[in-house]
This record gives sequence, structure tokens and C-alpha cells, in this order.
Amino acid sequence: MQPELATEAEQGLMGAAREIARRLHLPTTLIKFLMVGGCGFLLYQAVFYLLYDSPLFGFLPDKDTRVDLGLFTHPDIRLLVGSVVGVEIAIIFQFNAHERWTFRHRPRDGWILLRFLKFNGSAAVSPIIMVLTVNIATLVFGLSPYISSGIGVLLGFAWNWSWNTMIIWPQHRRESAPAAEG
Repeated sequence: MQPELATEAEQGLMGAAREIARRLHLPTTLIKFLMVGGCGFLLYQAVFYLLYDSPLFGFLPDKDTRVDLGLFTHPDIRLLVGSVVGVEIAIIFQFNAHERWTFRHRPRDGWILLRFLKFNGSAAVSPIIMVLTVNIATLVFGLSPYISSGIGVLLGFAWNWSWNTMIIWPQHRRESAPAAEG
């Protein structure tokens, strides 16, 4: 997107990301990545709340409803459903935000659907970390599921940053360009 075609909202977000990056001496892309991740986390928390604690989804099993399907057993299926659905909705949001904002200046190979499937597949590790953390820390250690999900986000951050910047949207080295004339 050309700077002159950017909307005021985009200029505001880009300007904020650039200013934060400048003040902290960090790459702008990292700041954008963190901002998108933070928004994804808030979206996850909202969806998780709606599915786990809100009466809006009364058709879901009650909290602490045990499911035993032979090889798969879980002591709170509502906790599992809320955390899995929340993670997938956050993944969809984050892909779109990274595609259109965070990494928009980087080359994009292939169809957007193929990149999304690649992103979703690669992102599987972080949500698995998050879902396991939420369920283990809540059920085994008695932590709040909201605190547990925060811990899961921190554990998955390094994986996400590495995978996104090196695999999904790699920064190709520029060949040394001749000095500008004039």
C-alpha cells in the first residue's frame, strides 16, 4: 500500500508503532507483531469468557462436565471448548492483521488461502501450548483460567515470532543496490 493511499487510521497505527519502536530501540515490525498479538489475546479472552462464563451459550455443557470417550478424557469439556474456539478465532484475526499490516511490506508467496492454511498449521504449536497451559494450570495448579491463558501466551510468543518472521513472512535480504544518483 502506498503511503499516500493509507487511511488516517492506518497512519495512526503505523505512526504509533513507529514511535514506540523508536523510543524502545526495537524494530517496528516487532512492535506491530506485539500489538497484533495483544489484540489477539484480548479477542481470545473475550471469546473464552463468552463460551466459558457467559450465559449466552447455555446450550454448552455445564462447567466441570466430564467427558470420557475412551482414549480421550477431559474433566471440564466447557473449558476445553472455550479455550480451543477462542484460540482459533484469535488465529484468524491475527493472520489478517499480520497479512494486511505487520508484514505487508514483505513478499507474499502463493494464494492467501494457502498462506492462511500454512499460518494456521504453523500456529498450531502456540495454541497447543496455550490450551495445555490453560487446562493444566487451571485444573492441576488451581490458577484462574484467565491467568493461565496469560502464561500460555507468554510461552507461545517466542515460537510465534520465530515462525512468522522466518517461515510465513520471511524478510528477503536486499541485494546491494547501486548508490542513488543525483
